[in-house]
Amino acid sequence: MPSPSHSSANHKNPSRKTCEQIIERILTTELESYGTNRHFKQASDFLVYFESLYPASASLTKQVQRAVSSMQLTKDKDGYLMIHKTKEEYQAEQEFSNLLERASFYGLNDCAPVLLKIPAPYRTHLLYLSETIPALHELYETAFETAEGILFYTKDPEKLLQKLSSYQDTPENN
Repeated sequence: MPSPSHSSANHKNPSRKTCEQIIERILTTELESYGTNRHFKQASDFLVYFESLYPASASLTKQVQRAVSSMQLTKDKDGYLMIHKTKEEYQAEQEFSNLLERASFYGLNDCAPVLLKIPAPYRTHLLYLSETIPALHELYETAFETAEGILFYTKDPEKLLQKLSSYQDTPENN
């Protein structure tokens, strides 16, 4: 039978699950307050909080270390722990961010949609052709396939419609 002092010491330390919940709250609060974690890189960084609630001891330190380890928290590029994000999600965000450095943003607020209804078997090839014909491509900002056909976004819908119609009126199509 364990000695009373050993038994009471166990009751003074939080369970691993309790430590995990506290760590999650700390990191969530950090994220909500500052938008990112800039204080916690490892288990020892949480000890100040735990030691304000529980007596400092080697077993408390081990329990906090076990909790951080079992949570399998992802670290950002600077080594800070992240909550609610898997390594795969973080890697995808980093790749997305790197690719966005090569991109520019362009609003389509001044564009109007024009839908070209066409059967499904022809959509992909027609979209490809619309991108390779300079006289047509210069009339729209972007285009993509939809369930009904190809949706163009253009600053001048009348010109685009006129140009599209002109291709229907060619002698080869009559």
